Amino acid sequence: MSRLFKRDQTFDYPVIERGDGIYLFDTEGRRYIDGTSGAGNVTLGHGRQRIAQVMAQQAGELAYCFSSAFTNRPAMALAERVVASSPPGLNHAYFVSGGSEGVETALKLARQYHLLRGNAGKQVVIARWRGYHGGSLGAVSATGVPSLRDPFEPWLAPFPHISPCYPNRCEAPGCQGTCDLSCARELEEAILAAGPESVAAFIAEPVVMAGVAAVPAAEGYFQEVRRICDAYDVLFIADEVITGYGRTGKHFAIEHWDTTPDLLVFGKGASSGYVPLGGVLVSDQMADTFAQKQAFFAHIFTYVNNPVSAAVGLEVLDIMEEEQIVEHSERVGALALGRARKLQQHGCVGEVRGKGLLLGMELLLDPATKTPFDPGHQVSRRATKLCLERGLSIVGMTAKDWDGGDDIRFYPPLTIEPKQVEESIEIIDDVIGLLSKEFC
Repeated sequence: MSRLFKRDQTFDYPVIERGDGIYLFDTEGRRYIDGTSGAGNVTLGHGRQRIAQVMAQQAGELAYCFSSAFTNRPAMALAERVVASSPPGLNHAYFVSGGSEGVETALKLARQYHLLRGNAGKQVVIARWRGYHGGSLGAVSATGVPSLRDPFEPWLAPFPHISPCYPNRCEAPGCQGTCDLSCARELEEAILAAGPESVAAFIAEPVVMAGVAAVPAAEGYFQEVRRICDAYDVLFIADEVITGYGRTGKHFAIEHWDTTPDLLVFGKGASSGYVPLGGVLVSDQMADTFAQKQAFFAHIFTYVNNPVSAAVGLEVLDIMEEEQIVEHSERVGALALGRARKLQQHGCVGEVRGKGLLLGMELLLDPATKTPFDPGHQVSRRATKLCLERGLSIVGMTAKDWDGGDDIRFYPPLTIEPKQVEESIEIIDDVIGLLSKEFC
């Protein structure tokens, strides 16, 4: 019996012993298509020997130096490269071990920036329902998924939450069913309710993923967010932990809205899952304020600017450029979305949506009326189990916190080829067909 503490006590986890490209292989010899890129992080696929060699070489030369006393060349070089691929004006990088650490860093940067400018009252962070920002307490405070918040509610900061931009199921007061950006203007109402002198930042994902499956914001949404934030001296934090590094067909998803945030959090694909790596891109205005005040950033993690992680990050960017990964994601993602939308021929498939290789599919009792299945049927859980039995690993969720029903998500490594997409969607097609006969 394994001594590992399992997250899901009811699930018998296959034991994976190796990976190759988009595939995983368990100890019983079974092969699985990794339809979730690990946790959305293995963007370049498994078994990249180039990356493994870079890790070994850098570890042999310099595995660690304390960022409070030293810097190192791999981290400095990676900062230059990441900035070069970022929206204009984000010219400074701070590297950590992953997305949750990145969100915590961004929140603390926002708070200290306002303190340096004499705005001590600015401490409120506004977030969105259905948003997901990580597992640490600051990140959970910003997260808008009640089932992930409720067990820890006594420990959470009282961040206000507003409606997400969810055109198919808009929850903003006054919305008439087609997105008129009422959800964006709800941000302004929340700022005024809290008092503009109290609001430090607004945090949002360009594509909502964990709380609901792959919902991109409507056209014009983030431009309106940017306008509102500027009007009230509120920082805009873009959480690109899952959407960054080519996942949506742009290097960073916020580029789809031609908007530059003040802080941009990244992770996952930054190392393609080979080492822990995340970070925060910081605007010139914020960095200049710290420099002019000669301010000490009151924040540290052990593995800030780690040289091995940075060396891997550089190799990931090299491979992305050589293999034109961002362009490939855009092209193959469009094919995948088109193929996935054919699943709507089944009577229980609702909206199919996404950007690039980040896709979500609703499973509903009646798509026409958006009527969900009885949660007791655990349709999405059954779908993922049936897919796994057929050699495809995906994620599904039953909405416990609202009436959105079930969904499944498909976000494979960005190296996936069209024929592998077809194989994956065929498995999903087969499974949905079985579920349709049983429930629809």
